[in-house]
Amino acid sequence: MTGAAVETPRSKASANEQLHVATPGAARPRPDSMHWLQRPVIAGLLLLVVYAGLSLTLNDPRGTLGTDTGGKLATLHMMERHGGLDPAVGYWAERENPAGVLHPLYYTFRTGGKWVNVTTLPMLYAAYPLYRIGGDRAILLLPMLGAVFSAFAARALARRLGAGSGWTAFWVIGLASPVAIYALDFWEHSLGLALMLWGVVLLFDITEARAGCWGALAAGALFGAAATMRTEALVYLGVGTAVACATVAMRRRSIARSTALGFAIVGGAAVILLLNQILEHVTIGTGLRSNRVTGTARAAAGALATRGREALTTLIGLDGFATPLDWIIGGLVVLLVAYGAWRLLNSNERVDLVGIAALAVAGAFVLLRARAGLGFVPGVLTASPFAAAGVALGWRRRSGFPMVVACAALPLVWAFQYSGGAAPQWGGRYELLSGALLAVVATVVVARSRFAFAALVAMSVLVTAFGLGWLSERSHAVADGIETLVDRHDQAVISLEGHLLREGGAFYEPNRHWLTAVSDEQLRRAARIVEGAGDREVAVVAPTGRKLPGRLGRFSRVDTQPLEIRRILRLQVVTYRDLTSP
Repeated sequence: MTGAAVETPRSKASANEQLHVATPGAARPRPDSMHWLQRPVIAGLLLLVVYAGLSLTLNDPRGTLGTDTGGKLATLHMMERHGGLDPAVGYWAERENPAGVLHPLYYTFRTGGKWVNVTTLPMLYAAYPLYRIGGDRAILLLPMLGAVFSAFAARALARRLGAGSGWTAFWVIGLASPVAIYALDFWEHSLGLALMLWGVVLLFDITEARAGCWGALAAGALFGAAATMRTEALVYLGVGTAVACATVAMRRRSIARSTALGFAIVGGAAVILLLNQILEHVTIGTGLRSNRVTGTARAAAGALATRGREALTTLIGLDGFATPLDWIIGGLVVLLVAYGAWRLLNSNERVDLVGIAALAVAGAFVLLRARAGLGFVPGVLTASPFAAAGVALGWRRRSGFPMVVACAALPLVWAFQYSGGAAPQWGGRYELLSGALLAVVATVVVARSRFAFAALVAMSVLVTAFGLGWLSERSHAVADGIETLVDRHDQAVISLEGHLLREGGAFYEPNRHWLTAVSDEQLRRAARIVEGAGDREVAVVAPTGRKLPGRLGRFSRVDTQPLEIRRILRLQVVTYRDLTSP
């Protein structure tokens, strides 16, 4: 009708606002009582407090998730003793054993006149001031901060994928993924993951024309910084650069632009790696990371069958059953999680019973794994149900870049990852970036179904709690076991368990007559060394059931006692004494 007033949504809202003002006692809209959690500073501090609370109540900082961490603790202890940044750990028997094969800290090598047990220098130097202030407990602030920044990177990527505020991804990655485990152990995984995740965010911005050459330089620098701690960062750098440049070339139809961005990414990484190389040569006299990279590359071509088995373990392993049954059950768990989430997400019904049943069966298998006792869950998809769901649900146009990077990098990671340590790890520690990217994509997609989201959160919390329990038991077991060994006050100790003394790096003292021997010939040689040092008694630590000789040179076997590191290791301490001396 001519002249009739047209009611718009804005005019209706204005009328409602006037009604609330004009009507005494009218109910006003209530602000979101949890809105304060969406402030980045508060959310980050809260996540940090949760990590600190878990660490203080659950873990002994002298026990670790892996032997590399023990080596770092020993190095920090010696740096404090030196009063500076010298990472040398020393060796009491270097004159008798100049090659260092019997050094108590396994994988210790000599360079530039120093004995070092180092896998990364930047993290150690960043931790040193914290160690001076609060010892083993204080340095855990670094991996906690790495986990917090990983969660923020997950949020940033989720927002770019259309997840609104992205806070769901923040809390899922921070508290219900392998990131929560690595936040509580002095390993460099959470820091490396944070740097790589932010690098992926910048690469995504490049593909979306939100960032240019400066963004490319920054992305490369982030991956370069990650590579100073994690060798697999170079694989993800190569794959991410290739996918980003190919995307730019196709979308903008400009090979020149794509090439320039590629050079900028690689150049940013090269600058950081060069600076780290200089730092290593100045402080320890050799290029530590470059040596590890070349060594890894040389080892990649061999033992293809072994690498295939380890690839399955780090992808779908549960480590609760004998192989190949473990792979079958782990693969079934992944398939059930993916299928159940897909059913719940795409069902027209309010509740899809088939989808719920699939997830329930997957959860039952996880509980069956738990009945075997606490331990590692090495698979990246089995340790993160959101990642498992992401494989099936993440293939949308907008999620294409992170999905391709996550999946395309995996075969290369399997080819180059350290061989021999597939089972004793959590959530595919070499594949953490792939798992995190898949999980972020899943949080964006699954958020449309509260049933699917709630089921995945429940499973993720279950698996993560299992991991936290394992880290707690393991840290106390290692610390208590090594402390028991120290309290024996043996004149000399020879460990036939290769990683035992390195695992207890928090107790390392360079003048203790401790040695590590991994063969019978090395045991005899170690006995000669302690005999020559004037020791009249030596304790040999060996796995329970291993037969040891009645005599070692002048030493005669006089006693055997058990040393159980809870359910991790069952050991025997066999005491030998020189009975020929008065």
